[in-house]
Amino acid sequence: MRLYYWIALSPDHECYSVIGKTKKETISKMHLMGHAKYEAPVRKVIEYKDAFDLFDWVTGEGGGRDSGISV
Repeated sequence: MRLYYWIALSPDHECYSVIGKTKKETISKMHLMGHAKYEAPVRKVIEYKDAFDLFDWVTGEGGGRDSGISV
């Protein structure tokens, strides 16, 4: 299975990056968080076997918002 998402990286720290289901949603969130500059949104994908595999991947070491594959 695949989970597609959009991310705009924060120059301050990855945890402040903005994510969304669509590019439009991500850009809207970037404007709401206007106090920081973000990189242009990019589309990412996470490939996983089942819900537990997805949970393990995003919470484990080396996982995280920006670790998906750019598409």
